[in-house]
Amino acid sequence: MDAPFVVKDLPRNDPALLAEALRIQLAAHQVEADWLSYPALPLMWSQADEVARSPHRVLGAFEGETLCGVLVVSARQQGGFHIERTVVDPARFGEGWGYRLLNHLLNHLLPGSEEVSVDTAEVNAAAVALYHKAGFVLEQRWSTSDGLLLWRLNYRRQAPLPALHLDESGWVREARQIPSPNCDERETGVPELLVIHNISLPPYRYGGPAVEQLFTNHLDPEAHPFFGQLRDLRVSAHFFIRRNGQLLQFVPVHKRAWHAGASQWEGRERCNDFSIGVEMEGCDFEPFADAQYRMLEALAAELKSRLPLRAMTGHEHIAPGRKTDPGPWFDWVRARAEIGLPM
Repeated sequence: MDAPFVVKDLPRNDPALLAEALRIQLAAHQVEADWLSYPALPLMWSQADEVARSPHRVLGAFEGETLCGVLVVSARQQGGFHIERTVVDPARFGEGWGYRLLNHLLNHLLPGSEEVSVDTAEVNAAAVALYHKAGFVLEQRWSTSDGLLLWRLNYRRQAPLPALHLDESGWVREARQIPSPNCDERETGVPELLVIHNISLPPYRYGGPAVEQLFTNHLDPEAHPFFGQLRDLRVSAHFFIRRNGQLLQFVPVHKRAWHAGASQWEGRERCNDFSIGVEMEGCDFEPFADAQYRMLEALAAELKSRLPLRAMTGHEHIAPGRKTDPGPWFDWVRARAEIGLPM
């Protein structure tokens, strides 16, 4: 399957692409300056050759051949990195391109770096929310000489593992609990297998309510063109981990969630009978967030202490040819090392 989008270094030898990067930056700059009522907002580039000559790394987010956004990151003299600007074509606002650029930078290009910073205006609530979602925290408030209030945000990768507690009824107390009707009693077997999935609704879009609505049979088939094909689907998972690490639970662990479908593991069919399903908010085409791995580690540790789990696998492994998730971007080496369950 061809990737529906890609994030990569912006080619500096394509005049048309450089001109498009400049157009996007100028258009986004005008929107931001108007929104902030701050005409003195500095430009990053004023002409295309400045894009080509930029001393910083410039990433582009593409849908097919269409450039949708750019991110510029510099190396700091004192070590670490600073995001100079994240800009998205105003025609593509609300489609997740800013997050996609940040996610690629933080979880693919700089997976080991603890020092990444960015500055944004205090009143730019959309930008602050975007950086929070990617794992940044507010560190220092300051202002320009003409009074524009700014925040310095820093990326925090190694937050302490959350403390989770599985109660006797099969619910994790710290999870957001949203009971799904799409479950039943386990006729045979006990939870032995942890199955990792990915999901995003609409495809490749994160943060909305559609996954919750799907798992509770409240998804409006008219709300998005893709949802029509899900009209009669009745599915669920025990857990769902959002990009920011938030944990949602739909089915108690003692019951059978409807997540695996036709499947086989170690010669046994009907994996729903003896598995726990964990959906990671994501897709097959970009990295998962550090916060998600941290929550998965904490969840697995608590489940292992209370259930006879003895292995972990992906949906693609128990339903090969039918399913591809969690996909090639899921870091199995990290997950196995942190969770301590074999494949």
